[in-house]
Amino acid sequence: MENGKNYDVPIHYAMALCGGMIGVYAIVDRMGVFGSAQTANMIELMCDVLGRDPLEISYRVMALVIYVGAMATTVVLEKRTNWNLKYTAILVDLAAVTAVGCFPETMNPFVALYPIFFAMAFQWCVFKGANGYVSATIFSTNNLKQTVTAFTDYLLTGRDEAGRAEKGQKAAFFGGTLLSFHAGVAAGYGCWLMWGVHSIWVCVLPLAVGAVLVTAAERQLVAVQADTAVCGLEDCVK
Repeated sequence: MENGKNYDVPIHYAMALCGGMIGVYAIVDRMGVFGSAQTANMIELMCDVLGRDPLEISYRVMALVIYVGAMATTVVLEKRTNWNLKYTAILVDLAAVTAVGCFPETMNPFVALYPIFFAMAFQWCVFKGANGYVSATIFSTNNLKQTVTAFTDYLLTGRDEAGRAEKGQKAAFFGGTLLSFHAGVAAGYGCWLMWGVHSIWVCVLPLAVGAVLVTAAERQLVAVQADTAVCGLEDCVK
């Protein structure tokens, strides 16, 4: 942003940090269930349909319904309200980690992660990327692909300095997202070793950072709009 600091990337990285912490918590504390995505759940669901426990099917179907419902909710809120959905997503994450940290470890892992299924889908739809790049903050596969392909492209680009700079910037952004996410994984795992089921509450820290950065970005936007309005009024007077 020409008129001041660009907060988009720091916000994205803060939410990726949170995504990593929540992702590792779901895996290590809830019997290997990855609550941030649906690929494994849908594969297991098909296996269950073809001859496994009907109760397990119902748990997985509900997880899928919740995940899809969160996606639909973001669209409705985006179309029907004037809310800043970044604040909403942070509050949803906060509510989810608060609830999940209270659930006993003996609870069915899918049921225990229902709030996470909703929160991560909501976060994915709201925090879509930064600087014109589409990037998830809740899992790594596409970020890994974009980092590797952009860096390889950077190495193969000849003397075109503008092209090299563009590829390098792209590789740096996606690499930074990967680093942030897996820094969250490392931090989340360390916290889990110390505090177990309650360790997910540490996600409050990156969420607080994200909220502060979103507020700063919003204030900057208001200031820029005010300056633009003043300049327009002065032109009219002249």
